[in-house]
Amino acid sequence: MKKKMLLTASLGLSFVLGTVTASQAASTLEKIQANLNHGLTFLLNGEAWTPKDANGAKATPISYKGTTYVPLRAVAEATGAEVKFDGAKQQITISTGSNQAEAETPNKQGERVPFSVNNVSHLKWSYFASGITRNKADLLFGETQYETAFIVNEVNSAGQGVAFKVKEGTKRVGVLVGFKSPKSDGTATYSIADKDGQALATGQIGNGKVVNNELVLPAGTTELYVTFKGPAGEKSTGYILWDESWLEN
Repeated sequence: MKKKMLLTASLGLSFVLGTVTASQAASTLEKIQANLNHGLTFLLNGEAWTPKDANGAKATPISYKGTTYVPLRAVAEATGAEVKFDGAKQQITISTGSNQAEAETPNKQGERVPFSVNNVSHLKWSYFASGITRNKADLLFGETQYETAFIVNEVNSAGQGVAFKVKEGTKRVGVLVGFKSPKSDGTATYSIADKDGQALATGQIGNGKVVNNELVLPAGTTELYVTFKGPAGEKSTGYILWDESWLEN
C-alpha cells in the first residue's frame, strides 16, 4: 500500500509550499528573518539538479537558524513522491511509491484506466535523474497542457532512462512518450522494455512532440524501463505523460 505522511503546516512548511490565505496567515504564520542562499548547488542521483517552483522558476534555498529549506513539492516529486495541500485543514500529504502499485478499486476486465498514483509508481533505476513532475511549464506540449508525468533529465547520446511499476494483473499498457530538447530540431530515439531487457516498443520522437505506444505485457510483467537517447552534447528531457497513458487488465 502507499505510505502517507501527514504534516501539519507550520513555520518551515508554510514557506516551502508557499500558498496560504490572509486569514490563515493571521492565525498560523510567524514573521521571521531569513536569508536566500545563492551559494548552494544540488546533485540528484549524481546529476546536477535545480529546485523549481510551480511556475518553473528557480527556487533559491532559504537558510534560517542553521537549517536549509527548499521547496517541499520540488524535492518530493523529483524523488518520486506526490504532494497535496489541503488549505482548509492546513495539512500536507506526502505519498510515496509502494512496493506494489494498486488501484483503490479493481477495474473491470478489458477496461482502460488512466495512470494515477493508485496504479503506477516511480522506480529508482541506476543513477538516472528521474522522478515525477507536475510542473506546468515542463508539461506544456504545443497547445496541450498535461498535468503529470514521469520525467528523466540530462538526456543525451549516451542515453538516460526512467522506470515505473504498474499494478499486478495488467495485460496491456498505453504509454504516451514526450520529448523536449534545447535544439529546435532535436530528435530522440526511445525504447520501452521489461525488466529482462525485452523491447516492447521502440520509436523516434521530435522536440516538443508526443507519441502513443500500445504494449501487450508478457505474463507477470509489472516493471517497465524507458530509455531515451537524444542529441549529443545536449541536456534534453524525456517524459511519460500520465494524462493519456492507461492500463488494462
